[in-house]
Amino acid sequence: MKIGARVLKTGLAITLSIYIANFILPTGYGTLAAIGASLSTKPSIKTSFETLVSRIISNIIGGIIAVAMMYALNTSPITIGITCVVTIAVLNALNMSNVIPLSVVNITVIMLGKTENYYSYALIRILETTIGVVVAFIVNWLIFPPKYDRTFFSVLESTTLEVLMLLRAALRKNTEFSTLNTDLQWARARIDKFKELFQLLRQEWLFTPKQRIATSRKLVVYREMGRATSLAIELLDALHRNSQVYNDFPLEMRSRFRRRIETLMSAHEQILLKFYGKVGIDEVNYMSMKLEHRDEYIQMFFDHVRTDTGIDTESFIRGGNSIIEILAASIHYEEQLNRLNHIVRLYKKRHDHEEIPFQHYDETN
Repeated sequence: MKIGARVLKTGLAITLSIYIANFILPTGYGTLAAIGASLSTKPSIKTSFETLVSRIISNIIGGIIAVAMMYALNTSPITIGITCVVTIAVLNALNMSNVIPLSVVNITVIMLGKTENYYSYALIRILETTIGVVVAFIVNWLIFPPKYDRTFFSVLESTTLEVLMLLRAALRKNTEFSTLNTDLQWARARIDKFKELFQLLRQEWLFTPKQRIATSRKLVVYREMGRATSLAIELLDALHRNSQVYNDFPLEMRSRFRRRIETLMSAHEQILLKFYGKVGIDEVNYMSMKLEHRDEYIQMFFDHVRTDTGIDTESFIRGGNSIIEILAASIHYEEQLNRLNHIVRLYKKRHDHEEIPFQHYDETN
């Protein structure tokens, strides 16, 4: 069982909401404040603020509709159901579907209240819900505000290093097919986690244009890092799915291909080190092949397609496609590394003074 900061903040927001609601409003109120707080602690400050605004607006809309329906049709289960339907339709039309649950709860509580003064009762309930939403936002903002930089880099670095180790093993035919299946599923799940954290980083609440510009620059680098790791996974997947074809490569061809990929993987690691300041800005220039060597290298694959993929058409197409798929995956990986290297070099030359939130080989580990 894991209790994180967000869970603790939710509990704190609920407690404070109930206390504040009972202090400001008549005794006995606090239920909607607690519900509002529990539904409003979001993973980023920006999302929390957007939720705060949306929920206040939706609660006002729901309260107005509820009071109007009670005066027009009185209170009954059918009236409550109709009111909820109308409110949901209005909120959907306003692109506020994410705040519908709390609005429906608010409407139900208002319309089930045994009081003749609908206006004051609805106003109190709306205020009560607003207290919970506001308290949740303030708690999320001031107490352990979400910081995803460290987790982001931890996921990126550990996934990259693990994938490169798996690639080295696959290149030397040291992996089990079933085990690598599981490893690829893990790697894809980690990339999904990376993308989720990247979106949260994009949603950071920044106050000044200078902060926003600096963060945007870093996000460009982070995005290209993620793409490089994703393409390394695609190359590993291509080798895995076409392992029989790769194992049938001529010895010299397989040796040259392995050396080429190991060069790219070494460059990948050193580009990350360059970003962390461990490698010189103008280093890692050994990835590119001379033009004549590149032409010969690529021609080697096409020659193998023509000579060693079987005599029947089906075998030729299937085997040839597998060979070209392996080559294409390696070229895509190489192109992305060149792009990443260029972007990191520019970033370090122009903005090396900006703080990097996570340092490679953190001394606290």
